Amino acid sequence: MSTSSAGLRAFALRSLSAAVLSALTAAAFAAPGTTTLGTRGSLSQANPAITGNGSATWKDYGRAEQYPKAVTLPLQFITMKNGQKLAVLVSVPADGNGKPVAGAFPAILTQTAYRIDLGQLLGGFAVTGNTLLVGGKDEFMIKHGYISVAVDVLGSGMSDGQGALLGNAEQAAYGEAVEWVTKQAWFNGNLGLAGTSYLGITSLLTAQQQNPAVKAVFAQVPMGDAYRGTVGVGGLLNAQFISLWLPLTQALSVQNDIAKSLHPELASQLDGVTQEHIAAIDSWYLPTVGSSLGGMTGYATDDGDFWSVRSPLENAAKINVPTFIVGGTNDIFQRDEPLLYEQLKNKVTTKLLIVPGAHVQAVLNAQKDSNDAIAKGAPETKYLMLQWFDQYLMGMNTGAAALPNVTQYVDGSGLLGKSFASTTDWPHPQAAPQRYYLRGNMSLTTTAPTASEASHTIAEPQAPVVTYNKSDTGKTVQAKVTLNDGSDCSSSYVQWSLGIGGLLPKLCFTNSNTVEKAQKALIYQTAPLAADMYINGPMQADIWMSATNTEAALAVRIDDVDVWGNATPISTGLQSASHRAVDPSRSRYIHGVMVQPWHPFTMAAKQAVVPGQPMLVPVEVFPAAVLVRKGHKLRIAISASNQAQGVWPTPQQLKADGNVSTIYSDPSRPSSLVLPLVPVSALK
Repeated sequence: MSTSSAGLRAFALRSLSAAVLSALTAAAFAAPGTTTLGTRGSLSQANPAITGNGSATWKDYGRAEQYPKAVTLPLQFITMKNGQKLAVLVSVPADGNGKPVAGAFPAILTQTAYRIDLGQLLGGFAVTGNTLLVGGKDEFMIKHGYISVAVDVLGSGMSDGQGALLGNAEQAAYGEAVEWVTKQAWFNGNLGLAGTSYLGITSLLTAQQQNPAVKAVFAQVPMGDAYRGTVGVGGLLNAQFISLWLPLTQALSVQNDIAKSLHPELASQLDGVTQEHIAAIDSWYLPTVGSSLGGMTGYATDDGDFWSVRSPLENAAKINVPTFIVGGTNDIFQRDEPLLYEQLKNKVTTKLLIVPGAHVQAVLNAQKDSNDAIAKGAPETKYLMLQWFDQYLMGMNTGAAALPNVTQYVDGSGLLGKSFASTTDWPHPQAAPQRYYLRGNMSLTTTAPTASEASHTIAEPQAPVVTYNKSDTGKTVQAKVTLNDGSDCSSSYVQWSLGIGGLLPKLCFTNSNTVEKAQKALIYQTAPLAADMYINGPMQADIWMSATNTEAALAVRIDDVDVWGNATPISTGLQSASHRAVDPSRSRYIHGVMVQPWHPFTMAAKQAVVPGQPMLVPVEVFPAAVLVRKGHKLRIAISASNQAQGVWPTPQQLKADGNVSTIYSDPSRPSSLVLPLVPVSALK
């Protein structure tokens, strides 16, 4: 390898650290009475999931390898109808001498924005094992009789085009990649789509195109609703997440020096590709962030189709093949993974597995190189994916359809407080709403106030500092976010830094007391519980408030407080008061009680925040599954911000500066929290 290539590899390992890389790619780490939250534009009724014994017991799955080796064929390009080229690497079963085995095989397609040659870039670091979910040679699956096909999406890696991540042009190219696979001599007609994070998103979007060759999907930690679930939570902007993800994605797209050293005959082509990717800084990356932070309609709001085009939930109902969804308890897509399952469960065989952790940690927990379903309550995805594709691509009877429909990691349950529980559906069929009222004496009770009670105030903190610009070299973008409300020491920081922020543990990441004290949050708690409480599903905080300014936000934290006063985070919610409007037809109800509000987040739906005028602000609190133990207290903490989760666009920040909000607790303005409670016996 040339000196420059070695230097680039060192740069990749140093500047684009394996930890950051893994955040999006996971590469760097080896019922009756229930109304469902429909798609972004429709409502569906909850019917029983169509698939069999959803509460069945997990069983280990495995079989002997069929081939001794796996080899990657020379780099190829798919020439699209418009003349643009997509880079593709195909890896196939091989004999003991490394010679490709003749014949036709089922194929598994991954489409990535993080380079199909990522393993070469990192020198093999941390890309062993289940690398299929990264996009590349997966020896485990290939030795079991599959071909893996990895494609650089349009505008990334070694493919042509100026990137516009997950946009229409990129999605059109997905279909052309599938068509190319169907014409290859080594393909037997059965195609699976698989991937982690971005690669899981592309899998879902590709499946929606309904090519008959596609037979099944396995998507790990995929996004559902780009605006509500990730980038625009509560009508604010997730600068923390964007400051990591966009620079990472763009930087990887221009790292073509190693590719040139490996393919000198393609040097001119790759130079042209790199220049296209650099040009995307000015054509897409900077304008997208600038428009969002500048408060532009359609970027800072959910008007138009910018966000809906990039949201798999929008057309999830078009997926017509068996689909397995893996999510994480504190994932950046925590809200969306159950909703994807819900949209598919009545149409195709669908399974949902929620593992513990943030984005990186969820992948780590799901892909340990062991097969111990009996001990842990759920097997690793390496074996699940084999079982899934053996059933639907190989035609074997693996029992995939009879796997539990829904399996969730339930914090606080089990002998050591860490175990999984399976059920037949999501939301949990036994869930029932229980409303708790925020009382003037800072208690949290099931009884509503009957007389005037004290109100309390929260204040807008110092604004965060967000910079996003072109690097000195002009070849990459760079970003920095300085949080000024204490949320950089919270579970939210871990979540929205993709889990990277949690790689160096701090007590405040698992104990909310620190951030709640820093924010001078209002803390409402139950008395010590007389019995265990099992929460499973989305939650809703209905907060009566007034503001001194014309913009205000509410940040909600739900905690499990143990007998020593430690506050373990359960979930969070964030909501702009001006975006408080709710569309009842798209919101979720359990037994007639709204538990998950659907906010339009459009300019037309915005409502004025009139200083001094009380208003009801429904806050969506992302779903969780937790057992709060007897003797513990349930807490809701209310503050004016959670900058780790969302910041104001600049125009709104100027209106919110200096705001003081009042939280009410009286008979005419009874602030409350609705929890989906499930009988503890369901865990047994």
